[in-house]
Amino acid sequence: MEHPYLLAITFAICFYGVVKRRASDDIFARPKEAYASALQAYGSVIAVHRKGNLEYIVGPEYARYVLTCDKLFSFEQGSAAIMNLQPLMALTQGALFQDLNDFVREGIIARMDEFAVNADRRLTMIVVFPIYDRDGQSFVDAVRLPHKTQSLPDSFLHSRDTISEATLILLLGDAYVSDRNMRIIEDVSNGMAELTGQVNVILIKIPFGFVRQLGPQLWADMNRYEAMIASGIPTREEPKNVLYFIVKTYSPNGRRIGLLRRIYICVLLLCLIFAAVHTTTVVSQWVLFQLASHPDYLAPLRQELLRIREEDDTGAMRLTAASLREAHLLDSFIREVMRLKGDTISTMRCTTCDAPLGEYVIPKGSYVTPMSCMVHENPETFGDEASDFNGFQWAEQSKDAAMTGAAHIVFGLGRFACPGRVLAINEIKLIVLCLIGRATPSLLEGRFEVTDPLNTVTQPPKGTLLFTPLEQPLL
Repeated sequence: MEHPYLLAITFAICFYGVVKRRASDDIFARPKEAYASALQAYGSVIAVHRKGNLEYIVGPEYARYVLTCDKLFSFEQGSAAIMNLQPLMALTQGALFQDLNDFVREGIIARMDEFAVNADRRLTMIVVFPIYDRDGQSFVDAVRLPHKTQSLPDSFLHSRDTISEATLILLLGDAYVSDRNMRIIEDVSNGMAELTGQVNVILIKIPFGFVRQLGPQLWADMNRYEAMIASGIPTREEPKNVLYFIVKTYSPNGRRIGLLRRIYICVLLLCLIFAAVHTTTVVSQWVLFQLASHPDYLAPLRQELLRIREEDDTGAMRLTAASLREAHLLDSFIREVMRLKGDTISTMRCTTCDAPLGEYVIPKGSYVTPMSCMVHENPETFGDEASDFNGFQWAEQSKDAAMTGAAHIVFGLGRFACPGRVLAINEIKLIVLCLIGRATPSLLEGRFEVTDPLNTVTQPPKGTLLFTPLEQPLL
């Protein structure tokens, strides 16, 4: 051959293409391993092309700094860009995420104990225990019926329905509970999870579909709440739902709320619904799947349930906000599941300027996110067994599941750490306790798969949970 080097070049190009294609495939099929390998090979910051954007992934060294330095790394701009919410951010002068934070903190978390008992005594905490109790019982009753494998009761659908009903009561009030409205809530939640980033869906289809179906009832309640506020209704008689709290915030002294503000209230409710229903349901499934994978934890968790459950006036067992706070072992188990379920990346930030990061400078307008799994499995923090599951270690260390920190960024960190995390943990506890107090979870074929290794926050494990009813239920 006259020019043998041409053959070598051709072979090198083909080999490079294969390697590059395999590396590209690894980013989507095995992102945890691919990103970790790149960070170890090239330093504490890497750039990755994903969904048409150049994203910067940072290692544990810079995770805390990126998540807490709002001046350089903006949570609002990052979240708005990822979800195509920039127009809405502009219309609200950047107040969208701060408003969501405020309404969750002041309208929900700060008032949790106010929801302990209402006029009809149906509520035992901010979420409605009787709903979780009733649905847990009906789910186990369905398990007892003969089923073909294809039609086994689905714990994800069960949990989603239960959380949807509780969310309706929490956000809008008892009067909104109906099969139709629950389907609306679930459609909104699923739609936002599956189609995040498609501007026509986020800003047109979901909001206007939601407003069209629930708008008349919401409009009437806003008018009714304005009238209540104008009349000077005593605090103890105020409706105990988030919609009322929002109206009270935007309608001081009962002043009428304009059309655009009412539409904005609907958008706030949409965001709260997505956060309250879909992500909480997904994490509850991760906990149940891990319980099925680690059955040795069931006995001590059931002993804890026997210790914390309370009797109501009729002698029936119930769980209250106070009793859930005493569920330290379950709280620890949930924290460990969230630590090790494999989140590849954390919440996104956007640089507000050319941001220095160690020896690097990240250009203005860039997306930046810590690699969560490297933070949560960092040997420098957790030792040589950092990746081993130890479900009760956090009870021993008195660290709650909702507690954030430099080594626990599941809920983010800093000013925009998830404000509803306490509520979410309580809902997960209720789902789990109302099931394991009646049945034992196990896995069909003893295994499950991770459907989306890049996004375990909105995607549950893939597998089949089986439940064997207890002879003597604990609830």
